[in-house]
Amino acid sequence: MIMMKKLPVLVLLTILFFNLQSQNIKGFYVDGFNSILGNTVREDSVLLFAKNNGFNYITLYNVHQVNSVTPLTNTTTAQVFANFINKAKTQYSITEVGVAAENYTFFRNVIYVYNQQHSSPNQKVDVYNLEFEFWISSSVTSGSYYCTTYLQPNGFSCDTAGAFGFYKKTLKRIDSLANATGQKSEAYFGFFNAGQGKQIVQTGVDRVLLSIYIPSANYSQSYQYNYVKPRLQSLATDNSNIKVMPLYSSEPSFMQTWVNANPFFLPYTNLASSLTAETGLWKNYIQLEGIQWFAYSFLPKKNLTTSILDNIKESMSVSVYPNPAKDIITIETSELMNPVQLSIKNILGEEVFMVEICQSSKEIDVSAFVQGIYFVTVYSNDKLITKKLVIEK
Repeated sequence: MIMMKKLPVLVLLTILFFNLQSQNIKGFYVDGFNSILGNTVREDSVLLFAKNNGFNYITLYNVHQVNSVTPLTNTTTAQVFANFINKAKTQYSITEVGVAAENYTFFRNVIYVYNQQHSSPNQKVDVYNLEFEFWISSSVTSGSYYCTTYLQPNGFSCDTAGAFGFYKKTLKRIDSLANATGQKSEAYFGFFNAGQGKQIVQTGVDRVLLSIYIPSANYSQSYQYNYVKPRLQSLATDNSNIKVMPLYSSEPSFMQTWVNANPFFLPYTNLASSLTAETGLWKNYIQLEGIQWFAYSFLPKKNLTTSILDNIKESMSVSVYPNPAKDIITIETSELMNPVQLSIKNILGEEVFMVEICQSSKEIDVSAFVQGIYFVTVYSNDKLITKKLVIEK
């Protein structure tokens, strides 16, 4: 991130006013991208949904799974990926395409190399999105996935403090890598304290996504502002400008009911209004950049024809909730006509649960599972979707 000198309050107010007048980024995560890429119907359904509803930014999940099947550092096998990005930008009004990953190595060895091999901006990945949930204690304790995969091998303690230290170092490296070739760094955050907020800004990250994961029944302009305000204040403690995007979830346990009945971008408008009315001078360092939604499979498919909606139904969607969980989880799938195989594996790849289900919703007792990270995989015909599940005790 290009560092800016600290500016007088009057100038900062002018910048803030300008930023709140226009919502630059309107985005959503594309989950299950590995089951979408290469299928023209599914690709076009995602992109038409984006265009018809005014979205201009998509962040792709499961790109590491794409890479394992069709290596993105090989220009021949990467062509289908390059074609998708080119189509998104040239035909469907997408201005930025991001890739989400949990480590620096994937960006350095795969996405950076892919970008270097493709000279056209219309084929490049624009945003490197880091997703590493250091604030979830069960994800970073001894024996957990993050602990054994990232923290211990790199000399960090297996707790939230160690995980944040690793995260901060990783984010700095990703920001430098992205900015060296004209891309952007982006980071998703749940919760952090004031000291961590200041250090997040100091990594140089170009854009911060702050989760506002609240149930539909609780949503209001004042409720969402009070929910996110402490973290905005924490980011402002460095007294440097920081670009922020609120991140909302359309999962059933969060805002799915609300977003079915309301405009996709209304939460941004409400947040901008609340920030404008804020009297604290800290607000002058917060620049609202846009809005992000999690995720495509959960979002209501508004402004699409019946034929397109029928095509979308051909692409399986899966949701797992609550997540994190302690005892009972519910797994919902869009596969209403066909039986599906459901498998749960631990971080070692060992299958701990398997069943065939013939209904769209299945409750599973996970109370006997040890805490940590698991992977829920649903198979149906040629379709496969994997979701991460966190078990807390």
